[in-house]
Amino acid sequence: MGNGELSLYVESEEGIKHLRVPVYIVKDLLRDRLSTSEVARIHRLADAVEKPELFKAGSVVVNFSTKTAQCFASGLKLEDLEPTWDVNVKKVEELLNIS
Repeated sequence: MGNGELSLYVESEEGIKHLRVPVYIVKDLLRDRLSTSEVARIHRLADAVEKPELFKAGSVVVNFSTKTAQCFASGLKLEDLEPTWDVNVKKVEELLNIS
């Protein structure tokens, strides 16, 4: 994972797509601060992938329809972000205990 980047997974009715993005994109996304063209660009540039059985640290899974996100050990400080989306944070310890 490059410095300052996260793995963004976009869930939709068609499946799941993946795109590496700078941290600030995810921060702006969770606060509804991306323009319509920026959101369209994410959809256009993301590649369709198989849904991983286990998301790695640094992954953020979002659903634009429901405005929900799951952050997997992403390092985002939600208390500073004040997100407008419903965000669920998973820590590394929780990921290791999932069986």
